[in-house]
Amino acid sequence: MKNFFSNDLLPEGFKVLLPDKAHKEENISRIILDSFFKNGYLLVKTPIIEYEDNTSQNYLKSLNNDSFILIEPETKKVLVLRTDITPQVAKLACTKLKHYPRPIRLTYSGEVIRNSKNNYNSEKQFRQIGAELIGGSPKSSLQEILQIAISTLSVFKIRNITIDFSLPAISRLIDKNLNLKIKSNKLIKEALDNKDSGVIKNKKYNYINGLILLSGTIEKARKDFKKFKFPKNIEKLLKNFFSLSLGLQKKFNGLSITVDITEGKSFLEYNNFGFKIYNKSNAQPIALGGDYKSNDNEFGLGITFLVSHLVNSISYKKNLKVYVPYSLNASSKKLNKSIIVIKELFPGKNALKEAKKHDCDYMLNKNGQLKKVK
Repeated sequence: MKNFFSNDLLPEGFKVLLPDKAHKEENISRIILDSFFKNGYLLVKTPIIEYEDNTSQNYLKSLNNDSFILIEPETKKVLVLRTDITPQVAKLACTKLKHYPRPIRLTYSGEVIRNSKNNYNSEKQFRQIGAELIGGSPKSSLQEILQIAISTLSVFKIRNITIDFSLPAISRLIDKNLNLKIKSNKLIKEALDNKDSGVIKNKKYNYINGLILLSGTIEKARKDFKKFKFPKNIEKLLKNFFSLSLGLQKKFNGLSITVDITEGKSFLEYNNFGFKIYNKSNAQPIALGGDYKSNDNEFGLGITFLVSHLVNSISYKKNLKVYVPYSLNASSKKLNKSIIVIKELFPGKNALKEAKKHDCDYMLNKNGQLKKVK
């Protein structure tokens, strides 16, 4: 018989999760989803493959450059493997779920596939779990989403976090007004890319230096903001953001907030602001999100947990395992619901040897008592 498993080489960026890691990821996923369920978020499931549809790009900035493309054999139409679940959920909210009362709270979990590596994940296949709050106000929506995120992370004993904001709206304005692709503005592009406030000497563009300096703690950014004169449209965006961040600090006492305005290009799928939540203990982003407008011009705000980063950040306590010999009935002993029961399927086996083989902590003896495996 042909061995179909002789070659287990996978394409770069794809993975197999073995039991320990798969179990850990699944448990993390359930805890996150349960947190959203308890706060009124409704679970939706979206297809992993869709027809290429340019109209759907209005819901969020398209990620089609990162997509794997397929051709449907029967129709020859182009199919796209989803790279992000957020646009699908936003589309659902103003189509099939348009009649639901606002604000509408939706949560999701599923695999996404991206034909690229990014700053948050080197993998091409990963689990995406998150939530979308659509039809609420920016201030209350952001506070609710962050409240749930902070509460969920505390379950994982991750409490030392910082939230780093950027304003993609400003990045788009600069690109639109100055056209950073043309040679004459090459210096401005280099200054922004390298975060170098000493490059631009032309007073006309001194506000660019100001934007570069708006980084670090939110307190520092507020002080630096007063030192520069910004174009009115940029000034308005900054004032709105500082007002939003002040509300967060009042709501979440002691919350660490940082900002890096020039990182806006990393969040171009969002509208006014994007954010990353970092675990200070290992400096890894563990969640990201931002705001957007749907085709119905509804305000939406979403968050996505980076599950693979959480898996690496969390110490997971394994459940106790009990070995039950073939001749015994596990139901005769009332066991804690969290205990994993390994039932022997063959008679005549050496109970102690088999219990050790299955990495069990205890074994059930004929008196119905648990005996520690040594």
